[in-house]
Amino acid sequence: MSNLYVKYRPTEFSDMVGNEVAIKALQKSLQKDNHSHVYMFTGPAGTGKTSLARIMAKHLGASELDIREYNSASNRGIDTAREIQQQMKLYPTAGEVIVYIIDEFHRVTSDFANALLKPLEDTPSHVYFFLCTTDPQKVIKPIKTRCTEVKLESLKVSELITLIHRVIKLDNLNISKKIYSRIAEVAEGCPRKALVILEQVASLESEEEQEFYLDSGTFSEEDVEIVQLCRKLLDIHANWQHIAKILKQLSTDGKLDDAEKVRYAVLGYMNAVLLNGSMSDRVALAIEAFSEPTYNSGKAGITLACVKVMM
Repeated sequence: MSNLYVKYRPTEFSDMVGNEVAIKALQKSLQKDNHSHVYMFTGPAGTGKTSLARIMAKHLGASELDIREYNSASNRGIDTAREIQQQMKLYPTAGEVIVYIIDEFHRVTSDFANALLKPLEDTPSHVYFFLCTTDPQKVIKPIKTRCTEVKLESLKVSELITLIHRVIKLDNLNISKKIYSRIAEVAEGCPRKALVILEQVASLESEEEQEFYLDSGTFSEEDVEIVQLCRKLLDIHANWQHIAKILKQLSTDGKLDDAEKVRYAVLGYMNAVLLNGSMSDRVALAIEAFSEPTYNSGKAGITLACVKVMM
């Protein structure tokens, strides 16, 4: 079992749980000859904005080679905007259209946003844009007026239960209704968070341990990379290149800006491993390495702790 939220990422409209009104509106728009070429998906993190953009791209006739994804956390400047402007002049490689999916769009620079105004207004017939954001208030008005906005909402507990139960059956997991109902409650309406928590809970052997883990509150949806970091730290086959890659991603995503939060998350994971009965010198070493506060050392303190575990 690995990365349930990736393994069961929706690839069709029928795979989506919740947000029926928004999904039906998109399906209806595809039936029109004059549908929009620029969409903005808004809503809380983990509610399926990027997944829905990929599904739309598929139905519009884009091949995998013609779907260009940008994460504004790392590609948000004028050079990226110019790159897109140049690419738009080309025709699709294999499919019928070219699709640009720009995630966390509210993080782009003002130069990027202004450079994209003309392309969004005069979009070629073979080009589509899907702008995804958790904070539409930070997107400049001229961009918004060029977009068809699709609002996604957090899922209801009953909808999350449906999703979790579906994944449990598909992955043949042994999780009681009591536990997966509790997961639906603590996931705070976020399907991605629900599946990430489900994956962690499924790694614990007893229902008592699972309940303890859910009650501990040591894990949040945005700590996916932190869980990956923890796994690599405990993987005897991992090397420093594996660790460095994850640390770079955490830094790029801005998650290392709060080094203490990362440190506590690692300690919480290691504690859950011990409670699961997996006693090892490496787990103890990790707890010892991450016991030192990072108020003064910050990102470097997290890196040093990882070095201590790997040495």
